[in-house]
Amino acid sequence: MTAAAAVVLSLLVAGPSTLILGPPVIAIVAAFIGTVGAIVAFPRRLARAFGAYSWLGRTEVDRFQARTGGRVPIRPADREAWLERSPPTGPFVLPRTEMLAFVGRYAEARQEMEAADAAGAESAVERASLGQYIGWLETGSLDLTGLERAVAALPEGSEDRRMGETSMALAQSRDRFMTGDRDWYAPLEAARSALGSAPRSVVLRDTWRPIGVGYVLAAFAVSLLVSLSRLLV
Repeated sequence: MTAAAAVVLSLLVAGPSTLILGPPVIAIVAAFIGTVGAIVAFPRRLARAFGAYSWLGRTEVDRFQARTGGRVPIRPADREAWLERSPPTGPFVLPRTEMLAFVGRYAEARQEMEAADAAGAESAVERASLGQYIGWLETGSLDLTGLERAVAALPEGSEDRRMGETSMALAQSRDRFMTGDRDWYAPLEAARSALGSAPRSVVLRDTWRPIGVGYVLAAFAVSLLVSLSRLLV
Protein backbone atom coordinates (compact mmCIF):
# COMPACT_ATOMS: atom_id res chain seq x y z
CA MET A 1 0.00 0.00 0.00
CA THR A 2 2.82 2.40 0.84
CA ALA A 3 4.61 1.82 -2.46
CA ALA A 4 1.37 2.17 -4.42
CA ALA A 5 0.55 5.44 -2.63
CA ALA A 6 4.06 6.72 -3.35
CA VAL A 7 3.72 5.90 -7.06
CA VAL A 8 0.29 7.53 -7.39
CA LEU A 9 1.31 10.67 -5.51
CA SER A 10 4.52 10.94 -7.49
CA LEU A 11 2.65 10.68 -10.77
CA LEU A 12 0.26 13.39 -9.65
CA VAL A 13 2.81 15.95 -8.46
CA ALA A 14 6.11 15.04 -10.14
CA GLY A 15 7.78 17.84 -12.04
CA PRO A 16 10.94 19.94 -12.13
CA SER A 17 9.65 22.28 -9.43
CA THR A 18 8.84 19.43 -7.05
CA LEU A 19 11.97 17.30 -7.43
CA ILE A 20 13.59 18.61 -4.24
CA LEU A 21 10.64 18.83 -1.85
CA GLY A 22 8.28 16.43 -3.56
CA PRO A 23 9.79 13.01 -2.69
CA PRO A 24 10.25 13.72 1.06
CA VAL A 25 6.69 15.02 1.44
CA ILE A 26 5.28 12.20 -0.67
CA ALA A 27 7.25 9.68 1.40
CA ILE A 28 5.75 10.94 4.66
CA VAL A 29 2.20 10.98 3.28
CA ALA A 30 2.55 7.56 1.65
CA ALA A 31 4.07 6.08 4.82
CA PHE A 32 1.20 7.48 6.87
CA ILE A 33 -1.32 5.93 4.48
CA GLY A 34 0.51 2.59 4.55
CA THR A 35 0.87 2.49 8.32
CA VAL A 36 -2.76 3.39 8.98
CA GLY A 37 -3.82 0.83 6.40
CA ALA A 38 -1.73 -1.86 8.09
CA ILE A 39 -3.17 -1.01 11.51
CA VAL A 40 -6.73 -1.14 10.19
CA ALA A 41 -6.10 -4.41 8.32
CA PHE A 42 -4.58 -6.15 11.36
CA PRO A 43 -7.16 -8.66 12.70
CA ARG A 44 -8.79 -7.14 15.77
CA ARG A 45 -8.59 -10.19 18.02
CA LEU A 46 -4.98 -10.83 17.13
CA ALA A 47 -4.20 -7.14 17.64
CA ARG A 48 -5.58 -7.27 21.18
CA ALA A 49 -3.52 -10.37 21.94
CA PHE A 50 -0.45 -8.70 20.47
CA GLY A 51 -1.09 -5.65 22.63
CA ALA A 52 -1.03 -7.75 25.81
CA TYR A 53 2.10 -9.56 24.65
CA SER A 54 3.86 -6.30 23.74
CA TRP A 55 2.98 -4.68 27.06
CA LEU A 56 4.37 -7.61 29.01
CA GLY A 57 7.51 -7.75 26.87
CA ARG A 58 8.19 -4.02 27.18
CA THR A 59 7.66 -4.12 30.95
CA GLU A 60 10.11 -7.01 31.28
CA VAL A 61 12.69 -5.36 29.02
CA ASP A 62 12.49 -2.11 30.99
CA ARG A 63 12.89 -4.04 34.24
CA PHE A 64 15.90 -5.92 32.88
CA GLN A 65 17.58 -2.70 31.79
CA ALA A 66 16.85 -0.96 35.10
CA ARG A 67 18.43 -3.83 37.04
CA THR A 68 21.45 -4.52 34.87
CA GLY A 69 22.17 -1.10 33.37
CA GLY A 70 22.31 -2.51 29.84
CA ARG A 71 20.24 -3.77 26.96
CA VAL A 72 18.83 -7.27 26.73
CA PRO A 73 21.28 -9.40 24.69
CA ILE A 74 19.55 -10.90 21.67
CA ARG A 75 22.05 -13.14 19.88
CA PRO A 76 23.12 -16.40 21.56
CA ALA A 77 26.79 -15.33 21.52
CA ASP A 78 25.88 -12.03 23.17
CA ARG A 79 23.90 -13.86 25.85
CA GLU A 80 26.82 -16.13 26.65
CA ALA A 81 29.16 -13.13 26.85
CA TRP A 82 26.70 -11.32 29.11
CA LEU A 83 26.54 -14.33 31.43
CA GLU A 84 30.32 -14.44 31.63
CA ARG A 85 30.59 -10.87 32.84
CA SER A 86 27.45 -10.69 35.03
CA PRO A 87 27.72 -11.90 38.65
CA PRO A 88 25.04 -14.24 40.09
CA THR A 89 24.28 -11.79 42.88
CA GLY A 90 22.07 -8.82 43.68
CA PRO A 91 19.95 -7.46 40.82
CA PHE A 92 21.56 -9.87 38.34
CA VAL A 93 20.14 -13.03 39.92
CA LEU A 94 16.84 -13.29 38.02
CA PRO A 95 18.15 -11.80 34.74
CA ARG A 96 20.93 -14.41 34.81
CA THR A 97 18.41 -17.17 35.44
CA GLU A 98 16.42 -16.08 32.41
CA MET A 99 19.51 -15.85 30.20
CA LEU A 100 20.63 -19.33 31.27
CA ALA A 101 17.22 -20.67 30.26
CA PHE A 102 17.39 -18.85 26.92
CA VAL A 103 20.69 -20.51 26.01
CA GLY A 104 19.51 -23.96 27.12
CA ARG A 105 21.54 -24.27 30.33
CA TYR A 106 18.53 -25.49 32.28
CA ALA A 107 20.33 -27.17 35.19
CA GLU A 108 22.23 -23.96 35.94
CA ALA A 109 19.06 -21.92 35.51
CA ARG A 110 17.31 -24.10 38.07
CA GLN A 111 20.20 -23.78 40.52
CA GLU A 112 20.12 -19.99 40.32
CA MET A 113 16.33 -20.08 40.47
CA GLU A 114 16.56 -21.99 43.75
CA ALA A 115 19.02 -19.41 45.08
CA ALA A 116 16.61 -16.64 44.07
CA ASP A 117 13.74 -18.41 45.84
CA ALA A 118 15.80 -18.88 48.99
CA ALA A 119 16.80 -15.22 49.00
CA GLY A 120 13.27 -14.00 48.21
CA ALA A 121 14.67 -12.11 45.23
CA GLU A 122 12.11 -9.67 43.78
CA SER A 123 8.45 -10.71 43.73
CA ALA A 124 7.08 -14.23 44.17
CA VAL A 125 5.11 -13.77 40.92
CA GLU A 126 8.23 -13.00 38.94
CA ARG A 127 10.05 -16.01 40.35
CA ALA A 128 7.06 -18.27 39.75
CA SER A 129 6.67 -17.00 36.18
CA LEU A 130 10.32 -17.59 35.45
CA GLY A 131 10.20 -21.06 37.04
CA GLN A 132 7.20 -21.97 34.89
CA TYR A 133 9.00 -20.75 31.76
CA ILE A 134 12.12 -22.79 32.54
CA GLY A 135 9.94 -25.87 33.05
CA TRP A 136 8.17 -25.29 29.75
CA LEU A 137 11.43 -24.84 27.84
CA GLU A 138 12.95 -27.94 29.38
CA THR A 139 10.02 -30.35 29.43
CA GLY A 140 7.08 -28.69 27.67
CA SER A 141 5.05 -28.68 30.91
CA LEU A 142 2.28 -26.10 31.27
CA ASP A 143 2.11 -26.44 35.05
CA LEU A 144 0.79 -23.07 36.28
CA THR A 145 0.15 -24.12 39.88
CA GLY A 146 2.92 -22.05 41.47
CA LEU A 147 2.24 -19.00 39.30
CA GLU A 148 -1.51 -19.11 39.96
CA ARG A 149 -0.88 -19.28 43.70
CA ALA A 150 1.53 -16.34 43.60
CA VAL A 151 -0.84 -14.22 41.50
CA ALA A 152 -3.81 -14.94 43.76
CA ALA A 153 -1.90 -13.52 46.74
CA LEU A 154 -1.55 -10.09 45.11
CA PRO A 155 -4.04 -7.20 45.35
CA GLU A 156 -6.40 -6.69 42.45
CA GLY A 157 -5.23 -4.06 39.98
CA SER A 158 -1.57 -4.01 41.06
CA GLU A 159 1.03 -4.03 38.30
CA ASP A 160 2.59 -7.22 39.64
CA ARG A 161 -0.79 -8.93 39.46
CA ARG A 162 -1.40 -7.69 35.93
CA MET A 163 2.02 -8.96 34.92
CA GLY A 164 1.34 -12.31 36.56
CA GLU A 165 -2.04 -12.70 34.88
CA THR A 166 -0.59 -11.74 31.52
CA SER A 167 2.30 -14.17 32.04
CA MET A 168 -0.22 -16.97 32.65
CA ALA A 169 -2.10 -15.98 29.50
CA LEU A 170 1.15 -16.00 27.53
CA ALA A 171 2.05 -19.44 28.83
CA GLN A 172 -1.39 -20.76 27.82
CA SER A 173 -1.23 -19.15 24.38
CA ARG A 174 2.29 -20.44 23.83
CA ASP A 175 1.19 -23.97 24.71
CA ARG A 176 -1.86 -23.74 22.45
CA PHE A 177 0.28 -22.51 19.57
CA MET A 178 2.66 -25.45 19.94
CA THR A 179 -0.26 -27.89 19.82
CA GLY A 180 -1.67 -26.31 16.66
CA ASP A 181 -4.74 -24.68 18.22
CA ARG A 182 -6.12 -22.17 15.68
CA ASP A 183 -7.45 -20.05 18.54
CA TRP A 184 -4.07 -20.05 20.30
CA TYR A 185 -4.08 -16.31 21.09
CA ALA A 186 -7.41 -16.33 22.97
CA PRO A 187 -5.85 -16.25 26.49
CA LEU A 188 -3.74 -13.21 25.59
CA GLU A 189 -6.74 -11.55 23.99
CA ALA A 190 -8.71 -12.04 27.21
CA ALA A 191 -5.82 -10.71 29.33
CA ARG A 192 -5.77 -7.49 27.27
CA SER A 193 -8.99 -6.26 28.89
CA ALA A 194 -7.33 -5.75 32.30
CA LEU A 195 -4.47 -3.63 30.91
CA GLY A 196 -6.41 -0.50 29.98
CA SER A 197 -4.76 1.89 27.52
CA ALA A 198 -1.15 1.05 28.41
CA PRO A 199 -0.57 -1.45 25.55
CA ARG A 200 -1.54 1.13 22.90
CA SER A 201 1.45 3.37 23.51
CA VAL A 202 3.76 0.36 23.73
CA VAL A 203 2.59 -1.05 20.39
CA LEU A 204 2.77 2.35 18.71
CA ARG A 205 6.30 2.97 19.98
CA ASP A 206 7.80 -0.49 19.63
CA THR A 207 6.00 -1.82 16.55
CA TRP A 208 4.27 0.75 14.40
CA ARG A 209 6.84 3.55 14.72
CA PRO A 210 9.71 1.40 13.37
CA ILE A 211 7.42 0.11 10.62
CA GLY A 212 6.43 3.68 9.77
CA VAL A 213 10.08 4.74 9.53
CA GLY A 214 10.75 1.82 7.19
CA TYR A 215 7.78 2.83 5.08
CA VAL A 216 9.09 6.41 4.86
CA LEU A 217 12.44 5.21 3.53
CA ALA A 218 10.84 2.83 1.04
CA ALA A 219 8.33 5.43 -0.15
CA PHE A 220 11.08 8.03 -0.55
CA ALA A 221 13.07 5.68 -2.78
CA VAL A 222 9.99 4.87 -4.88
CA SER A 223 8.94 8.51 -5.17
CA LEU A 224 12.42 9.64 -6.13
CA LEU A 225 12.67 6.93 -8.77
CA VAL A 226 9.26 7.75 -10.25
CA SER A 227 9.93 11.50 -10.21
CA LEU A 228 13.29 11.12 -11.94
CA SER A 229 11.84 8.70 -14.49
CA ARG A 230 9.13 11.17 -15.43
CA LEU A 231 11.65 13.96 -15.87
CA LEU A 232 13.76 11.81 -18.18
CA VAL A 233 10.86 10.79 -20.42
